[in-house]
Amino acid sequence: MTATTTALVPLQPAFSDAERLALAGFLAGYRGLTREAYALDLRQFTTWCRARSLHLLARSSPQADWSTRLTR
Repeated sequence: MTATTTALVPLQPAFSDAERLALAGFLAGYRGLTREAYALDLRQFTTWCRARSLHLLARSSPQADWSTRLTR
């Protein structure tokens, strides 16, 4: 018989409290299909930020310009 061990790995939250609040606040202004479309855009944008180790609310102007071009 083989013994199996399991290790727990602590995960960092995907977003800070300020980032979660900003995202929720932005989406709160929309309803229906518009809200769903913006939610998808934000998921893609936040994935783009995380892939580049960028904090969501601490972007420089060139990063903002690049992310805008990606969503057009």
